Amino acid sequence: MPVLRFTGGIATLAAACCACGVAFNSPADEVPPPSEPTMLTFVDPAAVPGLQVQTIYKETGKTNVHLTYPQIPGATPLSDRIRADLVAEAKAFNQKTAKGKATLPKSEINVEWQLTAVSPKVSGVRLRTGLFEGSSWVNSTRTLWYDGARVVTSDLLVKNLDALARVVGARLAGDADVDHAAIKPDRALFDSLDFNSRGDLVVEFDDYEIGPGALGRVATAIPKQDAAPLLSDFGRSAQRAVESARPTTPPELRDPPEATAPAVPGKVDCRVARCVALTFDEGPGPYTDRILTALGTTRATFFLTGTSAAARPDLLRRMARDGHLVGNHGWSHRDLTTLPDNRIYEQLSRTQDVIAQSTGSPPSLMRPPYGATNHDVAKIAGELKLSVVKWDVDGGDEGDATAQEICKRVTSGVKPGSIVLLHDLGPATPEAIPLILKALEDRGYSFVTVPELYGTRPMQPGVTYESAADAAVSRYGRPLP
Repeated sequence: MPVLRFTGGIATLAAACCACGVAFNSPADEVPPPSEPTMLTFVDPAAVPGLQVQTIYKETGKTNVHLTYPQIPGATPLSDRIRADLVAEAKAFNQKTAKGKATLPKSEINVEWQLTAVSPKVSGVRLRTGLFEGSSWVNSTRTLWYDGARVVTSDLLVKNLDALARVVGARLAGDADVDHAAIKPDRALFDSLDFNSRGDLVVEFDDYEIGPGALGRVATAIPKQDAAPLLSDFGRSAQRAVESARPTTPPELRDPPEATAPAVPGKVDCRVARCVALTFDEGPGPYTDRILTALGTTRATFFLTGTSAAARPDLLRRMARDGHLVGNHGWSHRDLTTLPDNRIYEQLSRTQDVIAQSTGSPPSLMRPPYGATNHDVAKIAGELKLSVVKWDVDGGDEGDATAQEICKRVTSGVKPGSIVLLHDLGPATPEAIPLILKALEDRGYSFVTVPELYGTRPMQPGVTYESAADAAVSRYGRPLP
């Protein structure tokens, strides 16, 4: 039977799969629908054979860009459309911020995704965009659909936007905080239409779109019978695709798994040997499998984002099987220093849970996205029994660098005890790994996981580490004496 994971009003469905798509075979009346009608049910990406997670990443002195999207087999036009839209968004964001002064925290754009449906006839992707420009995050959502031949925007799920606007306005009429004059028959306003598990039409709005940002997520659900005359032919097809996915049991609410100190094999005594730890961020992605193959028996540390880890549990199992250490890199790669404590906790705890489901144990290490940390981040990491790991050597492989250039950057910066930053983002990284391994082995280096660098000095939760040569840097964000 399918299993649901609920977080923040969103449900993820672990579905059975077949060769022609994702098959949902639960009886329609077996489980009561969620009590919150705007709660959405999403397909578990791990249940979609061949799905790949793609990342658009760029970090400058002024901005952070981290945009992810799925490549769904059989829906190439949908993936291509999403990528084109995201590239355009990133370009507009960079142009807007180029003239301003550099600030800390940096301006940031972040996109994460969920699958609303996956089948030969109907696929859908919900994109959640966050913009941070110095004070707080502004979030927006949009959902793109695919009918097996063409990309369908959300407004085309209904026959008439005027009728939809009237129904939505009537349903929100009792909310004094809503700007009712803003509810107009506008395609841009109705760019995120979806369905809950009982077939109600769910209409979502962006922050500040029809009311103050303090309202949080604004959404309304139009009951199935009331939505029926509004829907287009494709809208009814999308409704059936989502409605067929039914939860079986209420979700189990529990604390995140508690991290335990990783076992240190002790094959290399880094007090004597020249040790270095290779680390990889942003995965798992399309190049992770090649990176693992290139590493062979060389052990490394992988810091994974939760959204990507949830999509590729097979790669997490391979990492664990090959002797690598898996660490936490936040759920969606937002700069944690820009978030309130409860959101920092959510970013880390959700990732702990999804990694533990695949590897059998939660991480004991975390790397903050962009390396950005402060007292609050370190404190919450400590509460989750996580040590904070940064780096002292940057391979610079997230751009257009060649394998030879990456190797040169790594080998020129390494010293005994170094922690090297690499990424799972591009084809040059797996090509650089054999060059790095040979060059450093020729200089007498041994490759270990991060905790092995510290040997008999166990890494402590809430403490920040940049390299074993410098020992710990800070505890709970404050410099050590």
